Amino acid sequence: MSLPAPNLDDRSFQDLVDEAKRLIQLKCPEWTDNNVADPGVTLIESFAFMVDQLIYRLNRVPDLNYIKFLDLLGEQLRPPAAAIAPVKFSLAVPKPANVLIPAGTLVSTTRRGQDPPISFSTQTDLDLVSVSVQAILTQAVGQEAVSQGESLAEHSEFACFSEVPQVGDALYVGLTQAAPNCIIRLAVDCHIEGIGVDPMRPPLIAEGWDGQQWRQIKTLLDTTGGLNQRGTIEVYIEQHALSSFSGISAGWLRVRVIETIDDQPRYTSSPQIKSLTLATIGGITTVAQCTPITNEIVGTVAGTPGEILQLNRFPLVSGQETLRIEISTPDGWTSWNRVESFAECGPTDMAFTVDDIKGQLRFGPMIRNADGSPRYYGATPMSGSTVRVPKYLVGGGTSGNVERGAISVMRTNIASVAKVESIEAAAGGVDPESIESLKDRAALTVRSRNRAVTALDFEQLVRAASPGIVRTKCVDASELGKPGTILVLVVPQVPPGQFAFEVLQPPIEMLNDLKEFLDLRRLIGTTVRIEPPKYLGVSAMVRLAVKDKSAAARVTADANTAIMNFLHPVSGGYSGSGWPFGRALVVGDIYGILQNVPGVAYTDLIRLVAVDPVTGDRGEPGDRIQPESLQLLFNMDNQIEVIE
Repeated sequence: MSLPAPNLDDRSFQDLVDEAKRLIQLKCPEWTDNNVADPGVTLIESFAFMVDQLIYRLNRVPDLNYIKFLDLLGEQLRPPAAAIAPVKFSLAVPKPANVLIPAGTLVSTTRRGQDPPISFSTQTDLDLVSVSVQAILTQAVGQEAVSQGESLAEHSEFACFSEVPQVGDALYVGLTQAAPNCIIRLAVDCHIEGIGVDPMRPPLIAEGWDGQQWRQIKTLLDTTGGLNQRGTIEVYIEQHALSSFSGISAGWLRVRVIETIDDQPRYTSSPQIKSLTLATIGGITTVAQCTPITNEIVGTVAGTPGEILQLNRFPLVSGQETLRIEISTPDGWTSWNRVESFAECGPTDMAFTVDDIKGQLRFGPMIRNADGSPRYYGATPMSGSTVRVPKYLVGGGTSGNVERGAISVMRTNIASVAKVESIEAAAGGVDPESIESLKDRAALTVRSRNRAVTALDFEQLVRAASPGIVRTKCVDASELGKPGTILVLVVPQVPPGQFAFEVLQPPIEMLNDLKEFLDLRRLIGTTVRIEPPKYLGVSAMVRLAVKDKSAAARVTADANTAIMNFLHPVSGGYSGSGWPFGRALVVGDIYGILQNVPGVAYTDLIRLVAVDPVTGDRGEPGDRIQPESLQLLFNMDNQIEVIE
């Protein structure tokens, strides 16, 4: 609770008018007409109005002082954060040479009405490498790999696995190059004799060698039905590296037979391969809702300590701690590094600070010592030097949290690219911090003195370090069997309504940056782990009646939205701050939500089903879902039936 602020002058407009009329009686008793129609009273009210405005401004002084005190403490408004989304670039046709999609490539949403499109840019280079088949090997479990190069050359069939495939049998395909972040299409001519597997659920897994281990790769499309017929297989390889296998150097992929689950049928005979070709058809990379500004000439400096220069574009996107500038000298350009403050800088350190919100660059000041001698905190550029910024990013905000598929327009022309599409919803966009939010945060900063000691300190510092993190929970991991370890669970900003489960997983780069940030502020002897919480999926099976049968579709959609919003990990729950960690969900909660949905006559039946959000495995329907103490609920795949 904030302390009561003094009201420096509590007189109102009417108080001023009344006081002036009392003075008239003392100073000018012959003036007896004090009605509102009197011209003199009109003048009194006019002056009272102006004085009332002055009093209002006077009472703003405590707020001004509060802000100035925060400025003395070094507090700054947090800049906006950019929304991030994975996007797929598709080639028009496979190319015989590599296609480079450079960092800074611009894509955007389509224009909607009068609103301008929202621009995004790639953060790293995406190299769509041209590949072909280097080698094909087959390996039965427990045996040596056998090359099938001769069979391919003679266009004769060969068996992928053992005569009766066993768990562990594998088909190895060597690519001429490693293809990280690429989508590879394999055209396979094959058939299987005898009773095969379920084409929709073949007991196979696709893997790629990342330089250290075999890592599962994502199968985007399989029209072969588990190598049962001629078709294509499209896979996305996130991490890949050249390696030597069976004496052959290549970028290796493999398809391996795995154990069946429940009633999943097994292979009874091996698929026969007639031919196999492959090509790169696209790739996936991450884009952020920001625009890169390159090689901007900011201006020239006068050569005085503490000088401030203004960037052309602002505010800057958060996370640019490694931003650097270049300053001209007679010997060429010198590189200057960004620092958080000048407290540790000496007179020769080429450093500067940035106000991300205002877009201002500031050089180190000069402070007079007690004896009058100057002390320089950071170097001062020579007079007349030109300042250039090689690259900085502007943009960000909640407007970038767009739905899946919204990013679909190429803004940077790359001739070979035919299509771009966001494959997940963009998330993590945060608007610039408000003054009121800064006041609340500064009080906590003063309390913790920027040191992580208590659980609340860790939670507040994590949110201060990354605007994209909106929920935190810090626990002592000693009770989890890891004494001396502090576990910080983080939930990123996610869009309202329905979104993919993957959006709840913060990027590994963000987690590493947060850990490095806390390592500088934690107590010696403690170990900090930062990770997302474990999620427990919940599917609601609902049977309800509607007041108007013609509006059944709308009411069903509204009911589904109401359930999703109620169980939302960021904005759900009864308080609107996210479903609590470890809190049980009962059918009574859902009944209460549905009775407030317009058009619902009554709710006949509700059953809750626990769902593994990763594998999709479902539990038995029941009246209650009880997560573990550190688990969060995640709504998925509700089933709503309308009864007559």
